[in-house]
Amino acid sequence: MKPIHIVFSLLLVIAGITVYILTSEPPANAAGVAHQSLAGIKVGGDGAARLATIGKAPFYFQIAVIFLAASLLYMGVPEHRRDRLFRMLFAGATAYAVFVWVSLFSSYQAYHETGVTDVVFGFPVPTNWFLWGVWSGFVVFDLLYVFAFRRYFLHPEDEQSFRELVAEVKSEQGDV
Repeated sequence: MKPIHIVFSLLLVIAGITVYILTSEPPANAAGVAHQSLAGIKVGGDGAARLATIGKAPFYFQIAVIFLAASLLYMGVPEHRRDRLFRMLFAGATAYAVFVWVSLFSSYQAYHETGVTDVVFGFPVPTNWFLWGVWSGFVVFDLLYVFAFRRYFLHPEDEQSFRELVAEVKSEQGDV
């Protein structure tokens, strides 16, 4: 299957999940509930109850977004440059991004179910996954881009071909 077909499929999945969420019943107390002691202030209420009407749709939505981003980044490398090492590195980076999301979501769900979470570095575990995990999930792609730029993204041969093409176009236009 071509990467563009994967992108199209993922866009359909994302659109389907979006329609499902938009057509779902609004959760109870979606606008918040009155604060117990401060008049005129509303608090968020029960997070698990807010997610009950849409179930795991946000989980699958983000998985689709991660795969969509990875597919688009993958398509940024010329097909003839996508060797076995590149595919393995890319699969590893994508797996790490998915792992981070699964860890964040499952730790948040565990907090909703039990009402208890550990504190690490001064933050609850789901917050740590959000603060440190989400950005690091795509830093791996950035590192791949930085350290493998000349091998995959702008190979010297491709750069030379581009320079020759520019020179040819300029000579045809008389701009040389």
